[in-house]
Amino acid sequence: MGSTNYFLLRRVHSLLGIFPLGLFLFNHLLTNSTGMVSAEFFEHKVALIHMLGPLLPLVEAVFIFIPLALHIALGVYIALQGKVEVGATMPYARNWAYALQRWTGWFALVFIVYHVVHLRFLHDMHTTPFSIELATMFYGGPLSIIWVIAYFIGGLSVVYHFANGICTFCMTWGLTVGPKSQMWMARAALGVGAILTLMLLSSIAGFTRIGYQYAQMDEAEQKSFVESLQAIHNH
Repeated sequence: MGSTNYFLLRRVHSLLGIFPLGLFLFNHLLTNSTGMVSAEFFEHKVALIHMLGPLLPLVEAVFIFIPLALHIALGVYIALQGKVEVGATMPYARNWAYALQRWTGWFALVFIVYHVVHLRFLHDMHTTPFSIELATMFYGGPLSIIWVIAYFIGGLSVVYHFANGICTFCMTWGLTVGPKSQMWMARAALGVGAILTLMLLSSIAGFTRIGYQYAQMDEAEQKSFVESLQAIHNH
């Protein structure tokens, strides 16, 4: 493939990573972080999204799944074309960021595929609310600590991939052409990454707390709690 076509692919790839996928990531983590408030508050936020009704699959396809599939396909192609060299030959911070961008990309790919398949296509929210599904994953079972660690590593990989992707987006599109502008953009991206990481930690802490509360209930209380959460989606 010619250098011009390759450069255009990199531009499309970086653009999709910011718009719409970056916006979706921010909204998704913000919604999940509301689990810190309560299961009811989180389910209210989820219910707002599902108010789209029959339009929801179309909106998801156009703004999430199709851009995500293209971003992944282009990302895999670009990663296989690029050569990562760090250490003695290329000891600069930007080169380490370049390497981490690709390493976290593979972790993020596995995490996203599992996350989407599990919670979007295999999970029945009408039987088990999202908050209860995540809460029981993060607390109470023999594999809970593994789920928490896996969720954190996967989520952190996505956050880093996006935050560093802001820098590469600006460089690819010619928005930061000098060392000084690239330095300031790197600092801004670090701040974005820190905010998203706090949202991720809030999500994990929130659902773990919900899981603890749910585990303290007897069977009748659990049933009543689940029904109250389901009722939120029926109004």
